[in-house]
Amino acid sequence: MSRRIVVTALLPQPEPEPAYPEYEELRQEARGRDRGPIGGQNIARMEDVVQRRGADWCTAVLGRHFPGLRRAPSEDGFLLIVADERGLEPDLPESIVKARAAEEARRQEREEQAAAKLQAEQRRWALVIGSAPVPLTVRENTRHTGVGGSLRHITAAVDLRSGRSRLHKAGMGLCETPDRSNPLHLGEPLEDLPPTCKRCIEYAGKVRTLDAPAPPTPGEVATLRLIQSGAVFTVRPGRGQPTIRDTRERSHGTAWGQFGRKADAAVRRVEKRGWAQVETEHSRTLLGSLGNRWRLTDAGTAALEG
Repeated sequence: MSRRIVVTALLPQPEPEPAYPEYEELRQEARGRDRGPIGGQNIARMEDVVQRRGADWCTAVLGRHFPGLRRAPSEDGFLLIVADERGLEPDLPESIVKARAAEEARRQEREEQAAAKLQAEQRRWALVIGSAPVPLTVRENTRHTGVGGSLRHITAAVDLRSGRSRLHKAGMGLCETPDRSNPLHLGEPLEDLPPTCKRCIEYAGKVRTLDAPAPPTPGEVATLRLIQSGAVFTVRPGRGQPTIRDTRERSHGTAWGQFGRKADAAVRRVEKRGWAQVETEHSRTLLGSLGNRWRLTDAGTAALEG
C-alpha cells in the first residue's frame, strides 16, 4: 500500500510598507536578536508587547497585516520588542488604511442593501396581512438553518384552503402538507420580522377559509373574461335547440357557423357556480344575429377580480 505524503507550504508574506523612517534600522536590530533559540523569556516579552500595544500598533510597526504571534516569524516578534523599547508610535501603512476604508464602505453598502430589502419585505407582508381572510403570524424554524439563516414561516390559527382543495392545517407553516412526516419546528410568533419562506408567502395570497368558494380555474377565468367582453350569447338556430355561442368570429366547420363558436359547456360551468347569467331581452350578437347576452353576476365579477 502506498503512503500518502502531505506537504504543508507557507504562503509568502507580503512586502512591508512601513510609514516610518526607522524601519530598516529596527529590522536590522531584530534580525540580530533572532539568532539562536528564542527562549521562554523572549516569547513572554513578545506576548506582553502584543497585549499592551494591540494589533493595529503591531501592523503599523511591521508595515503589513499582523496575523498574531503564532503565525508570525520570530524576527517579527523581536521587531515589535525593539519598537516598543524605543516608544515608537508609527502610522498605519497607506495601503492598509485604504483597504480598511474600502471594506468599511462595502460593509455600509451591505447594511443599506439589507435595510432596503427588509423594508421591501415588510411592505409586502403588510399587503399580505391586509388581504388575508384571517390573522396570520410569522414563526421561525428552530431546527434547521440555511445559508441566509433560519426561514421564517407563516401560520394561521385555523384551518385554511388554497386552490381547489389543498388543506393548510392550523399552527403549521402554509408551505407544509398536513401529512408531512417531518413537520417543521416553529418558534414563538415574531412581531416585527416579515416571513422569508417563499412558498408560505405564495400561499398566503391564495388561502381562504374552509367555507369560502374555490377560486376560478384558468379555464374558468378565460370564460369569465369572454362573458365580460359581451361576446357570449344564447341563440336559437331555426328549429334547433338553444345553444350558447362565442360570437366573436364565425365557426365555419360546424352547423350554424354564422352564430359563432360553441361555448355551452364552459359557460354552464361558471353559471353553476353562480358567476354568470343570461339576459331575458334579445339583443344583437357581434355577428349580427339575435340572441340573449350572458353577463357576469356580482359574484362572477368578484371572482374575476380576485
